[in-house]
Amino acid sequence: MKLKWIVILGLEVMTVSSCKKKQVDYQNIPRPVRVMKVESFGRMQKVYTGVVEAEEYSKLAFKVSGPLIEMNVQEGQKVKRGAVVAAVDPLDYNLQNEANKAAWLTAKSKLERNKRLLAMQAISRQEYEIAEADYIRAKSAYETSSNTLKDTKLRAPFDGFVETRYVENYQKIQPGESIIKLVNPNKLEVGFILPEINVRLTREKMQVEVEFDTYKGQWFKAKVKEFVDASPDGSGIPVRLAIVDTAFARDRLNIYPGFSCRVRLNIENSFGEGFAIPMSAIFKDTETGEISVWLYHTTQESVKRQPIKVGQIFGTDYVQVVSGLDADDVIVVAGVNYITAGQKVSLVEN
Repeated sequence: MKLKWIVILGLEVMTVSSCKKKQVDYQNIPRPVRVMKVESFGRMQKVYTGVVEAEEYSKLAFKVSGPLIEMNVQEGQKVKRGAVVAAVDPLDYNLQNEANKAAWLTAKSKLERNKRLLAMQAISRQEYEIAEADYIRAKSAYETSSNTLKDTKLRAPFDGFVETRYVENYQKIQPGESIIKLVNPNKLEVGFILPEINVRLTREKMQVEVEFDTYKGQWFKAKVKEFVDASPDGSGIPVRLAIVDTAFARDRLNIYPGFSCRVRLNIENSFGEGFAIPMSAIFKDTETGEISVWLYHTTQESVKRQPIKVGQIFGTDYVQVVSGLDADDVIVVAGVNYITAGQKVSLVEN
């Protein structure tokens, strides 16, 4: 009997101990959030990482199929316009071309003979027209096979260098299959990814500058060439820039596709004083009813509620803050509804 009570008592102790272990202090578990530094309305500046890209490039491919018997270039090699980059086995195409040439010469001879016979009224007009049609078909077939034979050699359409080589020698090639990527290093542009949170900047008046890692401290004027109103892979908005600075001399500057750079956007607007923040950063305090944001403390890695006064809304996702924030404030812009005052947070990369 005593043993029974000892077992029951032991089970109760284990149960209480297990319950105590399950009690978790959720306040000290860091919540993942995304933050940003507040932006002044009068003039904002954004800096992004970009990559130099070739404005003119081509993925060269054969129009015909066959085994590759010549591969004359390597990655990084310079190529002159008209140079033979690669070639497929021309044997079958050459035989077909010779056969078409023979048929064309036969049809040509027959047409010339029928022309003389028609002048002597030795044949009918219909017989002559049949010979003429046969000649036209034979000539067209011969010209087509001649062009096909030329297509067994792949030539560079412009001066450039081989950025990528997609195939190896003696490989069976299909029509339209990419052989190399040829780029023109003299026509450059810059590409960078604009975070989705700043998509509104594509609609703002701004000055664009580019600094290359190989020429630190020298900023070149640029302009937005094109951008996509979508985020294809969820990473942001692809933007392409054209460099318009007269100081950007290609014969003097050693800058090539693949080089890294920095893109600086200087945005000016006329919305007045205050700061611009995303609407996703704003919440209404349930106790006081005040419109607020979460201020992020870098050293403490925690947040504090800050009441604000908002002004006008612009775009679809930004609002003007006329009071309550300072220029050095960092605020939470994603995850505001899942945290409490003083809670520890962990930062998520933009």
